[in-house]
Amino acid sequence: MNWPISACRLSSVSLLSATLLFTAAGCEDANDLGVELPGTAAANTEYRDFPVAASTVLRDSFETQKATRILVGRVRDNVLGTTTATAFLNLKIAQSVVAADTLPSAVTKLTGVDPNPQLDSLVVEAAFDAVYGSATTPLRLNVYQLAQPLDDRQTYNSASSVALGSELGLNVSTRLNATAKRRERTNSSSSTDTTTIVVTVPNNTVRLKLHGGGRNLPLATDVFSLLKGTSFTQAGLTAVWKGMALQPAADFNTAVVGLLPSSAARAVFYYHYTNKKNTGTLKGRYSIAFGLGSFQSRENAPRYFTQIVNELPSGSPLSRLAGPSGAAQSVAAAETDGKVYMQGGNGFGAKLEIPGLNELKQLAQPTNGGSPAIAINRAELLIPVSPFANLLFPQVTSAYLYEVNTANQSLQRTLLNNRVERLILREGVNPTGAGLSSIVDDQYGTGYYQNAASATLNDPLNTFYTMSITSYVQAYVYDKLGGPTPAAFVLSPFLRNSYGLDLNRAVLDGSNIKLRVYYSKLR
Repeated sequence: MNWPISACRLSSVSLLSATLLFTAAGCEDANDLGVELPGTAAANTEYRDFPVAASTVLRDSFETQKATRILVGRVRDNVLGTTTATAFLNLKIAQSVVAADTLPSAVTKLTGVDPNPQLDSLVVEAAFDAVYGSATTPLRLNVYQLAQPLDDRQTYNSASSVALGSELGLNVSTRLNATAKRRERTNSSSSTDTTTIVVTVPNNTVRLKLHGGGRNLPLATDVFSLLKGTSFTQAGLTAVWKGMALQPAADFNTAVVGLLPSSAARAVFYYHYTNKKNTGTLKGRYSIAFGLGSFQSRENAPRYFTQIVNELPSGSPLSRLAGPSGAAQSVAAAETDGKVYMQGGNGFGAKLEIPGLNELKQLAQPTNGGSPAIAINRAELLIPVSPFANLLFPQVTSAYLYEVNTANQSLQRTLLNNRVERLILREGVNPTGAGLSSIVDDQYGTGYYQNAASATLNDPLNTFYTMSITSYVQAYVYDKLGGPTPAAFVLSPFLRNSYGLDLNRAVLDGSNIKLRVYYSKLR
């Protein structure tokens, strides 16, 4: 079962202070809350904190195809083990040509003078915006040709694998902490002061040299021969270069890098040629894209995906999440020092079991066939973060709640003739998705996944997440879910259709997660 992916952020109700969020149950005046219903009178209105049993789960796969990042590398930590990310990429002639690019066949020449383009180097380049681990150690990768191009008719996810062809470069290294010099104005807001200074800025670009500088790659010369011809086509390129795999070297384990599939994601052929006067040489370059930025739409861009493999620490209770049956297992917070984990990119999620929902359902049972005995006024999850437990990875900023069965598989429903995961939707939207007009995100905000409720971090303190789920609790208590009752819920940073991909992590205080519900007893 794939894990969904996203980044829809919604606010939830904020309660006075972090201290009040975790106090014991109390009572409040109904008039203060404004919760009396037409035709009824509230005997009293109270809130209760229902305990939540939390555990860590690991789902088997999720979408990484054409994501917002391409992850490559390997990182090891003592808690969740080793995460290895390998990128598989098709190459495609760009629809939007980079301004500095010129086909070798198109370099200007004077009649009678052959420019004679000569290949200097082939470099795989991409900008990056995230390093999960240490940036002081150079990234080292093995680069392979694909045995066959990625199939445009097939869907790839984090568990997919494809056959590799010949090696294009072994142990190719690139710095992650490089810098560059740049000239900047000292007063950019002034229209008269044009004084500039030279500043040092990070150079967040991965550069993998496959040919040149002592490396000789026959594939590079074969493709360059095509570039010098008069009929360079996509079919001709694919016949020679079927795609690339970027795989961490076997002994590299200090970082996973998040590459950006922008127009800067490309294989660049650097060359020189004779000038018009036949008195010297000029330099040229030509790029072949493997990202999104050089194309008019995501659909037109070359196919790529990231494979992510988790090697769980032996001897840890979390090790039972490994293997074919691991996705159906869970590790209670009590087994991991009271902590539960969720992390983007590698499939860890926090499983939440909430017995209080059934208790509320029993309290709401109508007497003598009348109206429900209680009115649910407000409900939210209060999810504390375990302090000082996440030093290696950025903090997850938002997460989403999925209904699952006893095997941790997402429940599904049919919506607009499509099967979709059942997840908790934002307040004001029918919990079954009725009334939404799209599955995919749209400009009107009526897409199913873009209406997911979000557990958000209480920035800037970052001490707990809150998630408003009043509409869902009402539907649960009043039998309006429109399908089977879930056995539990899984809190995950991922949402389908967002294309987000990272290794951000949250370590939760699994012993103190609560569902807080304000409700009125009716008479």
